[in-house]
Amino acid sequence: MKTRRDDIMKTAYDLMGTKGLESVHARTVASELSINHATVHYYFPTRADLLVGVADFALTQFQSDRARFHDGLTSAADKIEGELALAEAYCKKNSRFAKVLAGLYVASIEHTALKKKMQALWNEWQALNAELTTSAKLKKGTPYVDGELLTATLFGFALTSHLTDGSFDARGKIDEVFASMFG
Repeated sequence: MKTRRDDIMKTAYDLMGTKGLESVHARTVASELSINHATVHYYFPTRADLLVGVADFALTQFQSDRARFHDGLTSAADKIEGELALAEAYCKKNSRFAKVLAGLYVASIEHTALKKKMQALWNEWQALNAELTTSAKLKKGTPYVDGELLTATLFGFALTSHLTDGSFDARGKIDEVFASMFG
């Protein structure tokens, strides 16, 4: 069941993903929703609380995206391909996910609760990759037997793609990762 809290988190997520971290305040979120900013403060008393809400929304979004990209996949190798496809989607210009994570990281430097949320998202992302790279039959010599390295690489690709406004060839780089892993 969708609630006003959910609407606020999604709107804050969308603002951060399109206009950046500094666009996320109770007043800007309220303005986007055409509600009083006191309503935002009711659910998120401080900006830090609002940013934690965005992190919660980002984790839910990630879980939903991952489930969609893994739908029907059974083998570890197929799921790794799903992870690579998901990363490619996050590299696309219209994707907000990497932009949101970048903004949340910056904010987490001064907010411990937010940093813990970001670490939880990271841990979930890399834990499955670690499990998959351990159980998949990978090409000998690939550095991506390390699931954490795979996750960091894919996240780096997404950030770089957005930083360079898409001039970074994320698809080509992801294809190189795939070739390194499976030949």
